[in-house]
Formats: sequence, structure tokens, C-alpha cells
Amino acid sequence: MKVINKYVLISSLMMLSLISCKQNNKLNEDNIKDFVSKFFESQAGANMSTEDYNNSAGKDLMAWDNPTWRSSPAKFDVSNTKEEWFYEDSITFKIHDIYIINDNANVMGTAKWYSAGIETFYQNFSGIVGMENGKLVWKRHMGVWNNSLAKDFLWPSSKVEGSLDAYNKMRSHMMNLENEKALSLSDSLVKVDPTWATAHLGQLHYYSMNNDLDKKTESYNLAMSKLETASIGESLFIKSYNPDTTVDTRALLRLAFLHAPNDPMIRTWYAWGEKDVDVALDILKKGLNRMPDNTGLNNMIGYKLMSKGDMEQAGKHFALNVASSPKVANAHDSYGDYLLKLGNKKEAKNSFLKAYEIDNSFIVSKEKADKIED
Repeated sequence: MKVINKYVLISSLMMLSLISCKQNNKLNEDNIKDFVSKFFESQAGANMSTEDYNNSAGKDLMAWDNPTWRSSPAKFDVSNTKEEWFYEDSITFKIHDIYIINDNANVMGTAKWYSAGIETFYQNFSGIVGMENGKLVWKRHMGVWNNSLAKDFLWPSSKVEGSLDAYNKMRSHMMNLENEKALSLSDSLVKVDPTWATAHLGQLHYYSMNNDLDKKTESYNLAMSKLETASIGESLFIKSYNPDTTVDTRALLRLAFLHAPNDPMIRTWYAWGEKDVDVALDILKKGLNRMPDNTGLNNMIGYKLMSKGDMEQAGKHFALNVASSPKVANAHDSYGDYLLKLGNKKEAKNSFLKAYEIDNSFIVSKEKADKIED
């Protein structure tokens, strides 16, 4: 299942569209397998149902989202379920063992989620299944997501409460080319914590994208004046924005990558500047093993695959982005580029217009659409 922040995902609950056990009120392997099957069916494809998903939870279900991230299990709250968790089109699973003890059974297995033919998540799980009001439910559940184990990211040095969430949102906007949103958050973070160097990242990104050298230089100098409290990774990443064109900023980005190898932004930025397509693809694939539905990584690998002529695989990554991030304008704009290269002008135009509809700052998407003759 998926979870609350999507990297710890619904691992916590594995519930499901319960099976009626009116004819057989006792646990057996057949009705347990049926229960697990319907549980996964409720999360993807034509049978997706958040109601069935929630109904598979016992009233006192205790779940352990991911034992590597949280020290103790917690009671699952079905009101936290969000429909956007369930965007994949299929799930495969395998039950490794069922051990029935009186009125309960321990079920161990693995499951894989897919969207557009790409594996998005892989989980090992163990849960206790039992009867409740004549139906099977999960009573306990523990799941570990194989893509949520590493922690080598570009963490912010600020200690201000709530800074991590705001920082992550700012960087998400940067990777989705929602540049004005990134700038606005960056300006706010600089005010909230005047000593925080990487609070300036949204500013540096915005002024770089808009070729505003004066503003970029101003923000860069301010960020550089705050490196005393920054980590090595933060310092190197900031230095990679040096407005002086004589500086080898790519070398600095490479060093930052060494200090935060799991960071999707550094990985995406570094792959973007890599001229060897095969090297870039390898860098991006390793990142996607860690974050399979990251929009920046999928977007970049889509373009790299297109440049290599692998249109089929490129299309899968662009389609995944649209499925997982339907409200991100850049996902639709990139998919439009892909469709246009395929020669599908009508659908490409629709994608460009969708991007502009979502975010009217994507003027370039509107211009692309206008150039396509009906």
C-alpha cells in the first residue's frame, strides 16, 4: 500500500476490500489469499477503491510505516487516506507464507506497484489478518519499502521549526520548473532564518532561469556569506551557482553529488550537464531506483532517452510523470515535447495547452501549442 508521504507510503496499512465470510467464518488459506488479492486490487487499475482500501483495516489496526524511519508503530487513521496515492495501473504480489493460529493468521509477502510499465515501488510486508464483524481485516501490519532506506540527501542546516517541509516544497518547485513559486518560498525562508545559506536556492534558480545576472550575483553573495553554518554539501551546491563563467561549476556540482548521492536535485542537475548520454542514463537510473516516481529524475531521463532514440522507454517515463503528478505543468509540457517528436500533433497540442492551463507562467507551452497547425 501507499503511505502518508509517499516515500514511506501506504506501507502502514495494507487493508483491503474485505471478503464476506458468511459461509465460512473461520480463517483458511483460500479466504486469506482472496482477501490479500482484493486488498491489492483496491489500490490500482479498474478496481481501485479507496473505500475498499479503508474497509480492509481493522478498527484497532496498528501499523509500522517503515521501521527504518520511525521508532514505534501507530494506530492507522483511515481519514488520512488520499486518492492521489493510488495512481498506478497495476500491482503484482506474492505471498511467501501464511501461518494460521486460532482466529488470526500471519501473512508475509512482497508486492510491486507499476505505472506505464515502470516499477514504482517494491515492498516486503508482514501482517496479522483476522476476523472482525464477519469479515477479514488487517489487525497489524509492518512494511519496508526497498526505496526508502538511504538518507544521503542535501539536508537543510536551519533549525527553525517547519523549515524542512518548506525547504522540500521549494526544491520540488525548482525541479518542476515552477520558478515563481520557488522564488516566493525562497524569499520567505530567507526572512524566517537570515543565517540559512540554502534558503537562497530558490532565488538562485529563478534568476539563473531568467538570466538575471545582477540578481543572481546578489543572491549568490548573500548565500556565500552564510556558509559558516552550512554543511559541506550545502556549500558545494551553492558554489555550483557561481555567476562567474570562468569557474568550473560542474566540478563543484560533482563534489556536492559525492556528499549527497541520494539527493534527486543534485543528481538531476548533474545528469542534465552530462554530455555522455549513457553516463547520464546510468546516473538517473540509480536515482530512480531510490525514488521511482520523482518528477525531476523521470523528466530528465525521458529527454536523455529521446536523445538516444529510445522513444518507447522515454514515453513510459513521461507518462509516469503525468500519472503521478497530474497538476504539475512541466509534466504535461514534457509529454507534449515527446508526443510532438512522435508526430502526434493533436495530442501534443493538448498536452501543451494543459500545461498552460495548470500554470499560465508556462508561456512557452502556449507558444508551442500555437505553432501546431490543426
